This record gives sequence, structure tokens and C-alpha cells, in this order.
Amino acid sequence: MKGFSPRNLKYMRAFAEAYQDKQIVQQLVAQIPWGHNIRILDYVKNHQERLWYIKETIKNGWSRNVLVHQIESNLYQRQKGTRKITTFKRTLPVT
Repeated sequence: MKGFSPRNLKYMRAFAEAYQDKQIVQQLVAQIPWGHNIRILDYVKNHQERLWYIKETIKNGWSRNVLVHQIESNLYQRQKGTRKITTFKRTLPVT
């Protein structure tokens, strides 16, 4: 096999190291384009956070640019925070 650039080989190795569980690769990672996977590997270091961005990309059909924007704007942290802290019951009257 030939024709792979050193950069692509680096990403392939990082991909294999990041997703050692074959089930994750088959069920999630394989559902998004290679370019999306590269961006997630580059920008997100936490495994759980990576899986979250993959799931959200699949669910919402994000383009690569939208995915990068969501990562750069810390959507994971913002969503994680809003799930834990809520005043929903205190701000709405009981009907």
C-alpha cells in the first residue's frame, strides 16, 4: 500500500490510538466523514467529550465548519453545565 502522506499516517495512528474499542468505531466514528474525525482528534482531547461531539454531529448533521464552531464555542461544556444547574421548577408556576 502506498500513497499516504506522512500527515495522513499520523492521523491514522492517532485515530487508532483514540478509538481502540472496535464497537465505537463501527457504531459511531464510521458514521461521520474522515475530515470531521480529524477535527475532533485535533481539537478535543477528552474521550467522553469526543464521543459526545461525534453523537451530536450524527444527530444534527453538522458540517465540518459547524462542528469546529461548536467545539471552539465549548458547546459540550455549555450543555453539560445547563443540564446540572437549572431553575426550571423555581421559575415556572405549577399549574
